[in-house]
Amino acid sequence: FARQMFGLVTGSRVGVLVDASDANCGVGRRQDFQKALLCLLDEQLSYRKQLYLVSFGTSVSPLWENARDVNIRTLGEARQWVQELEPSGGCNLLRAMKHLLQVKELNSLLIVLGSCPDQTSEIWVDYFEQCALGKPLPLHTIAYDCSSYLTQVCEGNPLRIIIIIFRSHFPISIIRGGSVAAKKLSLYQVLAPNAFSPQEAFIPILRKTVSSTLHQRAMMQFEWHDGSVKNVHVDPALLYRYQKQLGQAVRTFEHRVDWLSTDSRKIWGTLCEKRVVLLVDISVSNSMHIAHIQHAVRLILEQQMTNKHRFNLIAFGSDVEQYQPQLVSPTPDHLQDAWRWVLGLQYGGSRNLMAAFKRAIECEVPEVQEPCGVYLFTSGLPDQEKDVLGAYVAEVTSGHDLPLHVCLFQIGDFGLDSPVPVRYASPSETASELRSLARWGRGRFHWLGTDRGWAKYGVRKLKLDLHKLLSGPDCVHQKKRVPNLHKHVSAKYCTVFPSVEVNGLVRHLQLQPHELEMYIEQVERVLRRYVQRMQWLLSGSRRFFGTILEKKICLLLDTSGSMDPFLEELKKELTSLIWEQLRKYSVSFNLLCFSGSVEAWQDGLVEATDETCQDAVQWVAKVIAQGTTCTLQALKKAFQYPDVQGIYLLTDGKPDTSCSLILKEMQQMKRKVTRIHTISFNCLDRYVTANDFLKKLAAHMGGRYHRCHGATDGHLVAHKMLTEGFSDEDVSCSLFPNQILLNYLF
Repeated sequence: FARQMFGLVTGSRVGVLVDASDANCGVGRRQDFQKALLCLLDEQLSYRKQLYLVSFGTSVSPLWENARDVNIRTLGEARQWVQELEPSGGCNLLRAMKHLLQVKELNSLLIVLGSCPDQTSEIWVDYFEQCALGKPLPLHTIAYDCSSYLTQVCEGNPLRIIIIIFRSHFPISIIRGGSVAAKKLSLYQVLAPNAFSPQEAFIPILRKTVSSTLHQRAMMQFEWHDGSVKNVHVDPALLYRYQKQLGQAVRTFEHRVDWLSTDSRKIWGTLCEKRVVLLVDISVSNSMHIAHIQHAVRLILEQQMTNKHRFNLIAFGSDVEQYQPQLVSPTPDHLQDAWRWVLGLQYGGSRNLMAAFKRAIECEVPEVQEPCGVYLFTSGLPDQEKDVLGAYVAEVTSGHDLPLHVCLFQIGDFGLDSPVPVRYASPSETASELRSLARWGRGRFHWLGTDRGWAKYGVRKLKLDLHKLLSGPDCVHQKKRVPNLHKHVSAKYCTVFPSVEVNGLVRHLQLQPHELEMYIEQVERVLRRYVQRMQWLLSGSRRFFGTILEKKICLLLDTSGSMDPFLEELKKELTSLIWEQLRKYSVSFNLLCFSGSVEAWQDGLVEATDETCQDAVQWVAKVIAQGTTCTLQALKKAFQYPDVQGIYLLTDGKPDTSCSLILKEMQQMKRKVTRIHTISFNCLDRYVTANDFLKKLAAHMGGRYHRCHGATDGHLVAHKMLTEGFSDEDVSCSLFPNQILLNYLF
């Protein structure tokens, strides 16, 4: 529990700053916060050598004067201190950090923050960087419970509006003249006056063509931009002047990049138009990140709105909410009122971007001949398909001066308890689709990643591949034959370095202790991430059926005689699937049971409503297991539905007909919009032919193969791996379906 909430605390002598402000320890929140801190003490901090605890609000209140050794007595005092925490005003993080950095025995700092600090992040981050300069002092920060309660933290704190003043007539020549090419600092521009092409001429006396030659020290040869080679004379004074001017240009460029990468510009980019409409995603997928979204909106209102002529805010989930019917001027009163409106938003539903964009068009006044920029702030794919939404955006923006800019932000992958988005895609797929949307809208695409920039968790991507770490020449284990001893002897210092066998060869590990600890920590973090993803994929109906990807599906259920011992379990899981995935995400579906014949629940695909789902559950409850397995007839029946996108085939054995015949028939009936996903249910390993058939069928029809062990609780296995750790002898991974691992890794 403590690792899930606070992460892994490192360091042997840990200093802990605990936020005891009124906002974090108020009514309805303090007891849960104290319980979480007690778990942190028992599960992690009790195993450290030394501990130093400080609570802070408006003032700072340390438990001890110095760091204490961890023993039964100090842990008892720490527990009592946690239970006696009281709200103490504001959140003066800077003052608390100044106090903690004076304790010199610590080698790790942990800040548990549950409210907005009184100071801006730039102030206390700069202070910490200056104080910790040259010291190996890692700082861990915990955002505790960023839930809807946190939205009240800044409600009484008005916006700190920044008035932006620009020159009325700012010449564009100043911007264009700042480029490297305009200042004639391009390398070819600098070298051109002293660059000479080799000369060739016919010498009558020699009766042949001769090329010019020169001494190597007089000139040097340099490849030009057109591919030719020129002889260049380098003047040291000219080169020094060029180096100085280029350094100034680089520093100007770096200052510009730093400015664009701070505050609201890091999240939104720069608002270029004089009239602005902000579309804010408040879907259920973002309900765990309310504080981050509110912080982003607060920054843009404070820093980039005052120099605009008009603005408006539109929040969208399944429904669309609008701050004002029309665009309003960004006066301080309007901005404060807009901020209060943002604090009162309720998060829920999906991402109905089409309706939100239509509302933004209604806000725009056609008579005003001035560009109006629409800025979409979202974390995932909209409800509408790419082609439909893209065509509409392209049509609307082509007739109006109304560019659509997309700001994609990523807090991190949704956890086990987080709501799953209606349309889930990988980070790269999400970015690609939203980038195309911005291109259709004639706008810019801005990608903000707050979790290592959509980092991939592959071992190779994170450069944790052990083979590469041991591939250097200094890692080779050398043996030489000693004639006097008549045997091969290792090098003198081989025993000093750790060794490992890779592909039959002994390699030495050239890592320092702190590098080795960091490597082990990163590998464990990756493994834990894998197992967390497995745990989610093996929970609920996903353990049996996988994740339903399409919006229109048909489920084929094997009800032959061999399914009789497992039929009740299948009915239970199917009921869970109907309510957990089909109803929740409004998937149109139909059910087909096949044994000696095929029986359909409905004549076609029906929308998942409360009434249809209830009727489907009742129909499933009456199903009995008997007869043979007519898989081919069931597949042909499913293909009769013209709009079906996904067919999910669940069976426990071979079909009655030839497997090759079914593959041949399906290949002939194959169409681009329909995929067949196969589910092997309690299909034992001795039935190799049946599993191979299901794998081939899924591969040929563009679907997935999912193997389900009814009696195996993979969710429990994953939980044990998370709580008890990993070992080299752990064989629990064999219980996970291979396709689940592939779905996550790729």
